Amino acid sequence: MTTTPRKLLRYLLGSIARHPRLKRALVDLAYRVPWMDTRLRNLAYRVEHPEAVLDVDPTQLADGSERCLTRMRARARE
Repeated sequence: MTTTPRKLLRYLLGSIARHPRLKRALVDLAYRVPWMDTRLRNLAYRVEHPEAVLDVDPTQLADGSERCLTRMRARARE
């Protein structure tokens, strides 16, 4: 997600948070469409928490755990 859409979405989320009745109406609407609800929640989470830090020393892990960590990091970059 580029910076401009992220800033716009942050602004919209802040605006919605300041208007409880609008927020309630939008939440009720999104709740009725599960795929949209999930998509919006994921998008809002990514805007608020753009990067999750995964600081683990792979040399200290067992082989299976190291492979799992590599896969998780690859998925995080997608």
